[in-house]
Amino acid sequence: MLLAKIIAVAILVWFFLSAKEHEQQPFKWAIIGLIGYAITWEAAHLLTDKLTENRLVAATVPAAIATIGAFFIRVKLIADVKSDNI
Repeated sequence: MLLAKIIAVAILVWFFLSAKEHEQQPFKWAIIGLIGYAITWEAAHLLTDKLTENRLVAATVPAAIATIGAFFIRVKLIADVKSDNI
């Protein structure tokens, strides 16, 4: 659980800085990134909780899946900015 919280803070900072880099609203992007991360983490956590009893797997796999989900959310936000600028 601590790993998920540390990554959540890193996601906030990552999205905030990405928004500033692309001249967008940084707080809006940070909230979008955090919500996307949290929803993905919860879904992955529910799935891994039912599939395994290994505590290490149950802690790290949802965080990894949620980080990948946040990456794709960021890619989509950046693509939307680039398509608006064309």
